[in-house]
Amino acid sequence: MKYQRRLTILLVILLASLLLNGYFGYQYWNQSKVTNVHDGDTFTLPDGQRVRLLGADAPELEKCGSQEAKTLLENLVLGKHVRITEEKRDTYGRRMGLVWIGTTLINEVLLKEGFARPDYTPNTQSERLKAAYHVATANKRGIHSTLCKHSTPVPSSPQCVIKGNIDKSSYDKLYHLPTCRHYDYIVLDEDMGEQFFCSEKEASSAGFRLAPDCLR
Repeated sequence: MKYQRRLTILLVILLASLLLNGYFGYQYWNQSKVTNVHDGDTFTLPDGQRVRLLGADAPELEKCGSQEAKTLLENLVLGKHVRITEEKRDTYGRRMGLVWIGTTLINEVLLKEGFARPDYTPNTQSERLKAAYHVATANKRGIHSTLCKHSTPVPSSPQCVIKGNIDKSSYDKLYHLPTCRHYDYIVLDEDMGEQFFCSEKEASSAGFRLAPDCLR
């Protein structure tokens, strides 16, 4: 009799444990479904939290390639359940992480298709992400194609010939006049916000300063 009572208690505990695990498992699964894609590297989960792809920086909205990047991310994750690893928080408090669907690393796909640049945030997949980026640049995909990169850029007006360039290593914003030493070699990457300006005042107002190699 005592043995049966103990067995019954153990079965009740086991059943309760299974039910609780199932409940919490369901809640976790339910909260991992992507409900909205904000842009090319950020999406929203059911609890309202935004998640940003770690190590991949897509063009900001309204910049060249931004809509294509957003569409690609939507096709990859919208309405699907994702797994997030190596979570961090960015300066805005948003969750950042490596985002997986099965064995597919979404961060890698954006970089490999040429719709993101690496931001070099340390993670275990850094080399894999860098390799994906090099594949995109070597094959001139996405923002590395003529979609956003022009070796012979044409200004919107003959008077607007000042080139606003962003240094890829320091992110310094520099503008180059036609008299500047490297003016002819400057290629505008429109996905980063590089552009032509009509005056030095306009360039300065946009946060650009005269490039050090320019002759006055």
